[in-house]
Amino acid sequence: MTWRCTRPRGQRIPVELWQAATALARIHGIDPTVAALKLNYYDLQRRLHSGQACRRGRPPAAVFVEVPAVPSSSGGGERGMVELVHPGGARLIVHRGAAGSDELRALVELFLRPRA
Repeated sequence: MTWRCTRPRGQRIPVELWQAATALARIHGIDPTVAALKLNYYDLQRRLHSGQACRRGRPPAAVFVEVPAVPSSSGGGERGMVELVHPGGARLIVHRGAAGSDELRALVELFLRPRA
């Protein structure tokens, strides 16, 4: 690192170099970056995660909803399975039987509606 050879003793590492180190740590990991650049592990870790929202505790439990297929009296209709995963982790699996496209669309809209 050229900067180490030219800096006055005790001078802090410039922000630009920390940004480059955090970019390398995202690609190669914290340990290899710390070893190669001779940085403080905890300083790099703090800077790496400072721009990210830190979640404490357990993540919210995923909600699983299963909708059983309704048997078709006519024996026709589209069959298959639809699985939806909400960004929050909730999952919806619909086994399509006699349900029409309008009913399926309404169910999907209800599932994806923002929760208060």
